[in-house]
Amino acid sequence: MVGEQLSIQNQEENFVRKKFSEYYERTEVKAPEEIEKREWGFGGWDKKIESRHFKFSSKQELNSYLIRNTPLFISYSTAYYEFPDMRPMENKNWLGADLVFDLDSNHLELTCKEKHSSKWVCGDCLNTVKGETIKLVEEFLIPDFGFSREEIRINFSGNRGYHVHIANEAVEELGAYARREIVDFVTGVGIDLNQIIWMGERISEKSRISQLMGPKPNDSGWAGKIAKWIVRSIENETLEGIGINHTIAKKIYASKKDYVRLINQGRWDAARIPNKRGVWQFAVDRLKIKLGDKIDQNVTADATKLIRLPDSLHGETGLIAKRVANIGEFDPLKESIAFGSGPLRIKVNKIHRFTINGQEFGPFENEEVELPEYAALYLICKREAFLWKS
Repeated sequence: MVGEQLSIQNQEENFVRKKFSEYYERTEVKAPEEIEKREWGFGGWDKKIESRHFKFSSKQELNSYLIRNTPLFISYSTAYYEFPDMRPMENKNWLGADLVFDLDSNHLELTCKEKHSSKWVCGDCLNTVKGETIKLVEEFLIPDFGFSREEIRINFSGNRGYHVHIANEAVEELGAYARREIVDFVTGVGIDLNQIIWMGERISEKSRISQLMGPKPNDSGWAGKIAKWIVRSIENETLEGIGINHTIAKKIYASKKDYVRLINQGRWDAARIPNKRGVWQFAVDRLKIKLGDKIDQNVTADATKLIRLPDSLHGETGLIAKRVANIGEFDPLKESIAFGSGPLRIKVNKIHRFTINGQEFGPFENEEVELPEYAALYLICKREAFLWKS
């Protein structure tokens, strides 16, 4: 029985490698900058990184390797090394590293996970992580860190999320501590509301009046973010979405110009909101970038990590880890399709309905079906189907 299962597994792995090899024969994968200074790692059917410490001198050498050997997972170091193929790590002589962010839907609190397991990813999963990626770029990388749009490159991971690369020489020499500080900033670690919102005094002609003071929308950093978010919620009449009682929200909407004017002056006592601190804390939580658990955050903080090669295929989906020109309009389950629509007959395990390339398939329950090649490979790569031979 075990031997039969291994035989089936080898059959599927060989088929997938053959299809991947055909993809690399017709696709010239774009190599990262200074390819000769990068360490490379490759994975197969059982593990994303089975071997590492490889080096390539040119993109031609890389592409030739992919056609001949066809790994199912291809990753390269965010770091630059003098000797990238040396081991152990300390012998490589670290020269610097790119700044990369990894956003993964699998670590977000999504209601759609009640409908499918964490092994799967749906349109809602991908739309949510897309929103987090846009937030990272528009709310943090550009306004807070001063990166230009030309320096920010976004890649679909090929599975559950996006990788955001910063092409800026100023970040290459940042050490682990500085990179961790960047992660802490965008994830809102250590924000002290007492330093952002405080009780102050306003002096009138007759008395000193104690009042809640806070940031203005044009302030920098987290303080300005919170103020902007509250003002936006008042102007768009979406205060209920941040936990404010509907009756109180209606009163604020009725005089929203006055409330916005006062908050623009730092007069946060203007909004008569119960549990103000709770509301502001909720605002901080909503604005944080969800970079997932420590593993994902370490992609940014650890300057020796390996990251998926753009334009390569992902071994768990058969989708392209595609470079994204316009993330707002990008549909990964359509635009990352690597294979054709010719029919392929497979035996499918018990799975729920899923959508890929704009088409719905399933549900299936241990049955023989004929699917377009791209959908069949998607299921085979997920280990949910195998080739059917009559």
